[in-house]
Amino acid sequence: MRARLAGLAGRNRLLAAAAAGIGATLAMPPLGATPFLAAGLVALAWLLDGTVRFRSAFLAAFAFAFGFFAAGLYWVAGSFFVVGGATAVAGPAAVLGLAALLAFFLALPAALAHRLTQPGLGRALALAAALGLGDWLRGHLLTGFPWNLFGYAWLHVPAVEQAAAVIGIYGVGLATLAVCLLLSVADRRAWTAAALTVAVMFAYGEVRLGRAPQAEAADGPLLRLVQPNIPQSEKWRREEAAAHLQRLVRLGAADPEPDAVIWPETAVVKLLHSRSPVVEALGRSVRSRRGLISGAPWREDGRYYNSILAIDREGRVQGRHDKAHLVPFGEYVPLRGLLGAAKLTVGGKDFAAGPGLSTLTLPGLPPFGALICFEAIFPGEAVAADARPEWLLNLTNDAWFGETAGPRQHFEIARMRAIENGLPVVRVANTGITGAVDGYGRRLGSLGLGMSGSLDIRLPPPLAETPYGRLDDLPFLAGLVLLAGLSASRRRRRREAS
Repeated sequence: MRARLAGLAGRNRLLAAAAAGIGATLAMPPLGATPFLAAGLVALAWLLDGTVRFRSAFLAAFAFAFGFFAAGLYWVAGSFFVVGGATAVAGPAAVLGLAALLAFFLALPAALAHRLTQPGLGRALALAAALGLGDWLRGHLLTGFPWNLFGYAWLHVPAVEQAAAVIGIYGVGLATLAVCLLLSVADRRAWTAAALTVAVMFAYGEVRLGRAPQAEAADGPLLRLVQPNIPQSEKWRREEAAAHLQRLVRLGAADPEPDAVIWPETAVVKLLHSRSPVVEALGRSVRSRRGLISGAPWREDGRYYNSILAIDREGRVQGRHDKAHLVPFGEYVPLRGLLGAAKLTVGGKDFAAGPGLSTLTLPGLPPFGALICFEAIFPGEAVAADARPEWLLNLTNDAWFGETAGPRQHFEIARMRAIENGLPVVRVANTGITGAVDGYGRRLGSLGLGMSGSLDIRLPPPLAETPYGRLDDLPFLAGLVLLAGLSASRRRRRREAS
């Protein structure tokens, strides 16, 4: 098989690389078929071994990454179909354009690694470092979009995913890349190193989980998570606004009385401000001991924000988080004057970006870190450095994407923030998936896609700050240096031997 793949050229090589990338997406949530990632990366390594020029290596790596992202992000087109009309035509083009942009982040470092190494163990190590660096770069540059990072291939294996508490998801991804690419080398030492790497991660996770208390033993505040399941096509209709609020209130009014009721992102569609009488009415409308936490659009100093509001029982805003990581073309239009494009969402004006991470309080509840929609996908950007919360709250509206893989992936990605930081994550979505996990990422309960209802959760206590919480991406960067150094050492030995 290695010889056959290495012997492919031209269009056949690109088609094989794209097929390997598409197959590798089966390792991502919700399927979690990790061996397919290994097979795809091994195929990529063998295809690259058959190339000589930088351009050929770049195109092969680009085809692999393009297939990986196009197949893994197909659900993005759903938001264009929700808008409908002429906009729907742009959906597939948007997916392909996004896939091409993200593919560049992987293809360029992979081609450079190929250019600097020879086939064998040194190239496998260099390629792992290059793809790991590409994963990290796409999470940070051009606003960042760290979706379906390679480390998420382990999200169905509770023991292995615990390694993120030490090395973060980028570190788990780097280790995963090293394991998979070492399998492409016909060297017993490489296979032994791959097996030992997985064994160490698995053993660490088993010990960590073995020392954890029972997930069901939490006796903290009672939170009621409300999932109204309002279709996106109906959500912003003014004539339906009152009925939607009544549905939210009714779904949260069951016995026993919770400590707080939590509604999803933009559950309130009316634009609110500091003197809005609606704010007081919201606080008094819900049946809870402490108050309401809800998403709503907010106006302040002539700017518009996508916000989370913590409102007490008297209708006073006790805390507000304004979304900082805005979705391009969803909440604002980049280079609006140049592109002349319009937002997909309602309203002609752009949302303004908030100041950054927030730790909010609602009297009587532990302080929480607020994350709106895809703010939860950014590793290392979930916890305010100056005020560590006791839990994380992610409000979202994934109704744009229907019952596709997108909302399922979003929930799993948010769950990883719990493992990295040792903090419970509570997630409330308009159409699903609503749920909560403890600081080990263990599920405490959930409401599936397309369901309407409420979910009561006893908030578990936070864990001690994790190594990743203290070190951020330093372990990942150290891993990059280690792999690059080992690869350079192999290259030097080859030169000396020749």
